[in-house]
This record gives sequence, structure tokens and C-alpha cells, in this order.
Amino acid sequence: MSYLSNKLSVSGVMIALFSIPPAMAQSSPSSLDTIISNGKLVVCTSFSTPPYGITDENLQPAGFDIAVANLLARELAVELELVDVASQARIPSLTAGNCDILISSFGITAERAKTVWYSVPIYIDTQTVIAPSSTTFSSYEDLVGKNIGVTRGSTNDTLLTENALPGTNIMRFEDAATGNQALFSGQVDGIVSGTAAAFTITKETDAFKPQFPMRSSPMGVGVRKGESDLLQWINTAIMLLWNSGELQAAQQEWIGTVNEDLPSYWF
Repeated sequence: MSYLSNKLSVSGVMIALFSIPPAMAQSSPSSLDTIISNGKLVVCTSFSTPPYGITDENLQPAGFDIAVANLLARELAVELELVDVASQARIPSLTAGNCDILISSFGITAERAKTVWYSVPIYIDTQTVIAPSSTTFSSYEDLVGKNIGVTRGSTNDTLLTENALPGTNIMRFEDAATGNQALFSGQVDGIVSGTAAAFTITKETDAFKPQFPMRSSPMGVGVRKGESDLLQWINTAIMLLWNSGELQAAQQEWIGTVNEDLPSYWF
């Protein structure tokens, strides 16, 4: 390239750079900065997925996910706003900007990770079939000819859909609470859920029990892709909440068990 053409090229770049409007030249604030400046953390969650999210006797949101949301808001020193979303609307609500983060029994999967980013796990559940105590389901073969309920769009739905043998009747419900009622009323022979949900059911009655373990299911906090500052802060906060024992306390209170190996495995 000649000296003249090189000079013209450099001049063109300089003109282009100096032509950028000031608003474009400055980087926009990160999601974390915006949350702090607004003084509010907006969390998409569910009020109908016990024990992760429920409405308590005072008609207030409660549960493990709600407890984690409150802890994160406290660490940020901001107010907490909760947005109740259905299972199948969780990712669309997050990506549409209806909330800052998602904490809603959000199982970590490779497919979902194509759309959103996950934090380190806040709890590791085990998916199972919950059925009447008089029933024995030992494998997927035992589900053939049975009505098995799942929450639409959940990891339980995906797991059963991918592994059910022909003849298994999958019944999908809009939320976990409705699926639980179907189990209690005998509308279904069993439901696919986590051992955390089984704890909620079995602590009230011995009429139902978890059957065979199906798969480990780590759960995390969801953030929009590209929001690295926010994700880094959440991961740091989760580590500190674990080190303080507050995350384990929330697990024990709402799920009835603690992931003893969570720190060594994930941090």
C-alpha cells in the first residue's frame, strides 16, 4: 500500500472515530450497575412450586427460591420485587426483560444454556417418581400403562418425554401444585418431581413416597446471556452465602436436606 493510500485510510478511521456520538462512545451501564442504581432486584419465580415457591398462610411468597432471592437482594442492599411466572414462561420472561434474574426451581441443562446463562448451583436435587406408598415403581418399565404427571416445560417433562417407554401416558400440568393435586386425587398414578417436592408431600402424609431415582438435577440462578458482571456477582454471593451457612440453612428449612458436597464440587 502506498504512503498516500495508507494516510487516507488512517484519516478515514480517525474521522469515523471522531464522528461517533458521545452517547455511543460511552459504554452503557451493566445490569448489575442498573440494579444497584435503581435500588431494586426483580426476580422471576413461581409461587406454586413447593417447596421452592409457595404462598404461605399470610398470603405472602415463601419457599427456598424466595429465600435465596431475599438473600441476594440483601447482599445487594436493594429492595426485592418478585414476578410470578409459569414454568414454560420462565426463560421467555427473563429474555424479554421482565425481570433481572430467574430463580424458579431452574434445573441446569445444556439445552437451556444455549439461551441463558446459569450461576453455580444453589441446590442439587434428584428427580424421581412420587407415587402412593402402596405402589412400587422400580424402573421406566413399571410406568408403562400408567398415567404419570409432569409440569409442562420443566426438566421433569423433558426427562420423562425422552425416556418413557411406549404405552406410558404423560399428563402435563401448568404448575407443580396442580400436578400434586392430581396425585392426591388419583387422577395420575404418579408424578415426576424432585426429592425436594417429595419432602414437602411426605412430611404431611405417609400415603405417598418417592420411587426410583431417575437423574441428578442441579439448580441455578438464570441470567440473560452477555450479563457477565451480574453473573460474576451472583456466583460470588452464592459462595459467600454457602461459607456463612445461610444457603444450607435455607436448604434445610425448605427442602429438609443439605447438599454437603456443594462447596467442594462447585467452588
